[in-house]
Amino acid sequence: MANSNNPLSKHFRQPSIFISLPSKGKFYPEGALEYPKSGELPVYPMTVKDEILLKTPDALLNGEGVVEVIKSCVPNIKDPWAIPVCDIDTVLIAIRIASYGNEMEINSRCKECKEENENLIDLTTYLDSLPEPNYIEKGFGKLIIKFKPQDFEALNKANKAIFEQQRLLSTISSSSIPDEQKQAEFKQLLPKITSMNVENILNGIEGIVTEDGKVVTEKVYISEFLDNCDLPTYDTIKKTIEEITKNNSSKPIEVTCQSCEKTYATDVVFEQSNFFG
Repeated sequence: MANSNNPLSKHFRQPSIFISLPSKGKFYPEGALEYPKSGELPVYPMTVKDEILLKTPDALLNGEGVVEVIKSCVPNIKDPWAIPVCDIDTVLIAIRIASYGNEMEINSRCKECKEENENLIDLTTYLDSLPEPNYIEKGFGKLIIKFKPQDFEALNKANKAIFEQQRLLSTISSSSIPDEQKQAEFKQLLPKITSMNVENILNGIEGIVTEDGKVVTEKVYISEFLDNCDLPTYDTIKKTIEEITKNNSSKPIEVTCQSCEKTYATDVVFEQSNFFG
């Protein structure tokens, strides 16, 4: 904590921008967010310590680096692990704008001439274009399921699991071990993949309303329901979550090819490893 008696304190960093969260403060557990009456959160530029932290591979992989930087730059967010995914891009883009300015270079391949392009995008404009999230509720027979965004902790856990599984799959596929042993390794991996898929669906459900009006929010009960519902119901829930996620995702932007001068749409992918700096 800064020393209030320091005569240099008035020269400390100040908020560079203020942002409105797409979620409007919804989906945060109590105590995770200090939401100002104005609805706008101050965002500070990164410190040297923040930049060093984001260049540490382990801190990026386990999510701790991102969490600590968010605490430093957006102090109104008390528990960054609890940030719903619909707010993550907004928060990280705002930190980048506050630290480096509103322009960022993105790489893409022209769909016409196949040439690689480097284009500058205006992050402020892009930030304004992010959709306001819409998490619906939908009837499934006699039940009504209320959906929600998963939080950053769940997203980070899923990304780590995918990374580990892809690495293991690559090792098994490329190794010289006998085919029988490979099949045994794949067989052990399959339940983990299934469990991760169910966990992702579970994290996208806020609650289930029964026919008598009872709202079930306990994860253990919802998990048991997912394990025991029929396959068509499970598949429909899964597809609904995928559709909601797609509808709430950022849209492609239009860029111009520097070679053939044709305009094409490209997705903006923010990689934490090169996003800051």
